[in-house]
Amino acid sequence: MKPDADGRLALSGRLGSAEVAALYRDSLGWKRSGLPTTVDLAKVSGADSSALALLLEWRAWAEQAGRKIRFVNIPRSLCVMASLSQIEGLLGWRTLDFDDEGETGQCCG
Repeated sequence: MKPDADGRLALSGRLGSAEVAALYRDSLGWKRSGLPTTVDLAKVSGADSSALALLLEWRAWAEQAGRKIRFVNIPRSLCVMASLSQIEGLLGWRTLDFDDEGETGQCCG
C-alpha cells in the first residue's frame, strides 16, 4: 500500500482491528519514503475505533514531518465515532448537522 504519484491513498473494505494492524505495519515505511497528502475513505465499508486510532497516528506523523494529511469522503460511521469521542478536531474534521434521529449529518475532512 503506497500513495500514488499525486500523494493520494485510497482505502477500501473493512477497517477493523486486524485490517488496521496490517495497514499500520505497511505504513511504517512512510516515515522515510513520504506520507500521503490525501487519504480517500470513500470505499471503506465498515470501521471500528481502531481505524480512528490509525488516522490519528498518520496525522501525528504528518505533523511531525511538518506536512499536512487530509481525509476525504469520510464514512458517516467514522464521523459519528469521531464526534462521540470528541476527536474530530484532532483529525481536522468538522461534523455538521447531526440530528437526534441520526438521519442527517456529514463530516468534512
